[in-house]
Amino acid sequence: MTAAEDYDHLRHVLDVLPPETLRHLRVIVDTDPKTAPYAEHAGAEPPARRLSFAGIGDSGRSDLSERHRELVQDGIELDR
Repeated sequence: MTAAEDYDHLRHVLDVLPPETLRHLRVIVDTDPKTAPYAEHAGAEPPARRLSFAGIGDSGRSDLSERHRELVQDGIELDR
């Protein structure tokens, strides 16, 4: 079994567990010496990042809204 398969399996299990069982599992993960360091790291806030808006609407094509049908058709043809 690969790590990706393990991850997918665990995500599925978490999705179907009832809330009280999730809380129990979280206590186990938070207190187990092998998993607690990872749980502490996962609970930390992610670093703030700056959003760049420069060039957000610059696609290199003019009149995108007027040409949307043509652009969508080009995308469909590329997928075939």
